[in-house]
Amino acid sequence: MEALKEPLRLLEIEKALAGPRRLEALDAYDAILAALDKRIDEAMRQGLSPDDFPRVEALKDANTVARKILRLTVRVGGQN
Repeated sequence: MEALKEPLRLLEIEKALAGPRRLEALDAYDAILAALDKRIDEAMRQGLSPDDFPRVEALKDANTVARKILRLTVRVGGQN
């Protein structure tokens, strides 16, 4: 997807997720978040300092929420 080569803007993402190619956009953006989730899991497996653990754990939670929001946005966009 061409938009992934440039810095992403929330409005552009929202439009892509509501457009006619929303499932393709969902796959592309979700792949980015899935890759981040894998990197977070690997970092947690390797061990983190006590200072880093809460921040990485919060990032993991935020990433999970972002993936859910992507799916909800596509579902709502498909109903309009």
